[in-house]
Amino acid sequence: MADEVSIDKAQFHNRLASIITQWKADKRSGNNVFGDVGSIAVVMGKTDEAAGFHKANALQFWLLGYEFPTTLFLITLECIYILTTKKKAIYLEPLKDGKTPVEVIVRGKDAAENTAQFERCLEIIKNAGKKVGVIKREDSTGPFVTEWKSAFSEISKDVEEVEISPALSAVMSVKDQGELSA
Repeated sequence: MADEVSIDKAQFHNRLASIITQWKADKRSGNNVFGDVGSIAVVMGKTDEAAGFHKANALQFWLLGYEFPTTLFLITLECIYILTTKKKAIYLEPLKDGKTPVEVIVRGKDAAENTAQFERCLEIIKNAGKKVGVIKREDSTGPFVTEWKSAFSEISKDVEEVEISPALSAVMSVKDQGELSA
């Protein structure tokens, strides 16, 4: 990533608020779109241009304006947790102190610390409810995704995975003023 990476904080928070607002409205109206999930986990592995464009890429571009490979977005109704590398975390730090709390969790080279970070994310998922929204029909690849899937398998019997792609598509299909005038 180039040093000129600049994420539009207001746009990020407006769009994140849009996800959360529609999610809450869906909970009040019968959970038909978001499937009564308590959290949403979207993992992106290595960039693979041959594999094409996926929903995880679309979500990152929509929220950040950039693609952040080897990154996990964990969204709850109260907060977004972003697990990523130290280099990418620098670009995400300015997003803190917005409408929705943002917690950036930095991965390093210490395997034990990285395992603890995954365990923390799994606890957040379990504490948020019995269902987690995931993108099931995409196969991200790379060591980060393999580690995440291995860690997630430990709680897979405790939480139900719900396909969240239709809900994310519905939220992202509503264009904001900036998109309409571009």
